[in-house]
Amino acid sequence: MAEAEARERAFVCTASHDLVTPLMAVTANYDVLEAEASDQTGLASWVANIRAAADEMATRIADMLMHMGGD
Repeated sequence: MAEAEARERAFVCTASHDLVTPLMAVTANYDVLEAEASDQTGLASWVANIRAAADEMATRIADMLMHMGGD
């Protein structure tokens, strides 16, 4: 049982950390898009949706790590 829990913990920690890199890329691209599109009101809602999705993903990754006792 302990071995299965250790494997699960390792998997969740690895998966969480593997998701952080693309999430940071999305967030960085969001920042650029927000700056570039600030004068285009038609893009504002799309940009906000991207940010909301990135924030939600970041929260879920943090929750997974906290649940598993990871960093």
